[in-house]
Amino acid sequence: MKKLYLMTALAAILSAHNANAAGYQLNEFSAAGLGRSFAGIGVVGDDFSALGYNPAGMTAQKRSGVQLGLALTEIAAKAKSEQGTDKMDYFVPLPSAMGQYNLNNKWFFGLGVYVPYGLSTKYKHDSHVAQHEPVGVRKSELEVVDANFSTAYRFDIGLSLGASAILRYIKGQLTSNINNMPLEQAGGLPANGSSDYRVKGWSQSWQLGAMYEFDENTRVGLAYRFKSTQHTHGKEYVYMEVNTPIGTKDIFGRYETMADPELPASWILSGYHKWNDKWASEATVKYIQWHRFYEFPAHSYAGDHSVEYRWKDSWTFALGQEYYANENWTFRVGTAWDQAPTANNNFRTNRIPDSDRIWLSAGTSYTTGNHQIDLGYAFLTMMHGRVRDHYQGGDLDAKYHNHSNMFALSYQYKF
Repeated sequence: MKKLYLMTALAAILSAHNANAAGYQLNEFSAAGLGRSFAGIGVVGDDFSALGYNPAGMTAQKRSGVQLGLALTEIAAKAKSEQGTDKMDYFVPLPSAMGQYNLNNKWFFGLGVYVPYGLSTKYKHDSHVAQHEPVGVRKSELEVVDANFSTAYRFDIGLSLGASAILRYIKGQLTSNINNMPLEQAGGLPANGSSDYRVKGWSQSWQLGAMYEFDENTRVGLAYRFKSTQHTHGKEYVYMEVNTPIGTKDIFGRYETMADPELPASWILSGYHKWNDKWASEATVKYIQWHRFYEFPAHSYAGDHSVEYRWKDSWTFALGQEYYANENWTFRVGTAWDQAPTANNNFRTNRIPDSDRIWLSAGTSYTTGNHQIDLGYAFLTMMHGRVRDHYQGGDLDAKYHNHSNMFALSYQYKF
């Protein structure tokens, strides 16, 4: 039974790492970018976030400086099943810090700390999802923090090349209810309790980018982020209570855990064009390579608990519009279509009730002297997704209605 809990948790943590195309691979380290649904990311040059998207785009920022940001992302979902309706609605903070130093008009250096991947779902202890038998989902949390060291070089022909070395820290936690699970150690009597699974670890990754400036008002960039394998270790704490004919029996367990999930490789193609003194447009196409992740095998003496995910590669398309009102104020709007990697309803889970989504965004920037303040807002409406209980001990069969509000604020100081 120990193996059963361990394998169930491992399968879930892998899914958490590998289902983030639409909602869990994060872009929220640019308040200006949020205001245009992240259209033009990496090449617009109005903040210091390029190192996180396309390091070559640092050359579009003509001044050195630092940037501090905070995004608040709402996690809101309603799960409807035959047993009733469950809800979750709360905000998750995502801080970031970045800086850039322009040695001259050729060499550019940058450093950033931000969250490129994240997951958070929380159900109440007495919710139908948490009371599902034999394993109910309570909480799933994943945080990946990148320390990004970037450099870029601009050639006289308008071409810029950049590279990033990324040191990556990951931390994950999964909490589950154990509900009426037959326990071999207790003669097949049902056990009730909980399992708390935690892992953490370090890895590294790389990013390459190129940008070409046709003129000072038109540029296009292409970036590639390499996949990374996360080597994590931790512990799982299991508590179970069994009612026997001679009384209550408590069972405690603490087990070593490990998981080596992969975060996907991705491509970003972005463009920016300023039509005149007042108007500019941006566009981005993003492609995330999920196709290598097909199945996670989970076996124990209690049975075969292998889980098929069958992720597919996913796309994001974004368009943005900029209005430069005067030397102090800039206003922007944007929209995007964000595709989930989930193959179909049979491979969506209660831990990650992800689905395709539409972005609607707006934002503004105020600049005075060396100071700039950026504000961004986005509303995400998501396609209704269904979770089906497709394997033993799996998820509650439910239909999800999800949405999200996102707010971001950043401060820049240029010198």
